[in-house]
Amino acid sequence: MGTDTSSPINWPMLATLLGIGVMASFSGGLINPNIPEIQSTYSHLDNSETLAQLVSTMSAPIVVIVAPIVGIMLDKYRRKPILIAAIIIYGIGTSIAFFLDSLYLILATRILDGIAVATVMVTIPTLIADYYSGGRRETIMGWYSAVSAGAGAIAVVLGGLIADFNWRYLFLVYALALLLLPPVIRYLHEPVVTQEESSASDDIGRLEAVRKIIRDSPALLLLGIYGVVVFGYLTNNLIQIEVPYYLQDSLDISGSLTGIALSAAMLAGFVAAALYGRIKSRLRHGTIVVIAFAVASVGYVLIGLTQSFALIFIGIVIGAGGLGLILPTANDWVAAAVDKEYRGRALSGVTMMMYLGFAISPFAPAPLINEFGRATTLTMWGGALVVIAVFALVIKQTSGRQSPSIASQDQS
Repeated sequence: MGTDTSSPINWPMLATLLGIGVMASFSGGLINPNIPEIQSTYSHLDNSETLAQLVSTMSAPIVVIVAPIVGIMLDKYRRKPILIAAIIIYGIGTSIAFFLDSLYLILATRILDGIAVATVMVTIPTLIADYYSGGRRETIMGWYSAVSAGAGAIAVVLGGLIADFNWRYLFLVYALALLLLPPVIRYLHEPVVTQEESSASDDIGRLEAVRKIIRDSPALLLLGIYGVVVFGYLTNNLIQIEVPYYLQDSLDISGSLTGIALSAAMLAGFVAAALYGRIKSRLRHGTIVVIAFAVASVGYVLIGLTQSFALIFIGIVIGAGGLGLILPTANDWVAAAVDKEYRGRALSGVTMMMYLGFAISPFAPAPLINEFGRATTLTMWGGALVVIAVFALVIKQTSGRQSPSIASQDQS
């Protein structure tokens, strides 16, 4: 049962939920600035550059594979023990890389990281949806996404500082996650599930659960939301991957200014997510998605059409700000549209699609870049965002045909 929005906020519980959200952001953020140092250490190995990059990216495909499994487990078993297990795996399994000399063994620990991150990223939105309802849930979903974005920016800075000292120490930072165990045990309670829900969850097999989700929930709506998440995170990652090349190689912008621009992108995403609750109090989910992609399209077109760093900087902020609304909107929308006994499975799709977008982001734009160059590709991508905004309008119309029980959760 969700927390009454008129009741006082349980701040220790909320702080615990948001604190756990930091874990996923630190997963790759700490490592990325250290990739050159890792490559240098293992330069004697064949394909050392690729192997060093895999230390950062290895967990992404693991998340895609594990997230739906976690969703099934959350709906079938108790949520809190699953979360506790994920924190232990993250804190111990990932940090042991500090003691390993073999790069291949270090890569093996990144598999454990992917399992833990997948579990956290599915469980926390599920618990937020369990604990809260209405406007409070919308606000806290936004705070959760904002904290994740802000933690990512902090992780990059901290990772850079560690790179100047010794890259191995970054793995010890992951052990700090174990400090979250006492507040999880103390402040997070197992969500109340009615006997009817419990029996249904025990009796429903994996395939039958999928059939029931499709039959009892707005299937086209869910598929549309998942599609929005994939494209949204694929697009968002272009700022982190392609824009630096465009700035430094094509426009001869310094690395320091490029870093400032990327930090501003993270900050813009943080602000947008933090404002989600206020925005949702005035607009429907579908409308927010339309606005998010429309705003982002302006940013990407501006980036591609100008060679002025000031205007490109503005475009980056606009683009990242628009896309910063995607994750809280998707999590909140799915939570509102799906019955509680299927919530874990449905929300696992958001995490899976998010990391799928990350995974394909280095490859998807490559044919366009090879054919037209980065500037034209970014401009074309902005045009594609307009098309996606129109597609989101169709999703919005689909949501208008929800069942009364679902529609009643999304009246604002």
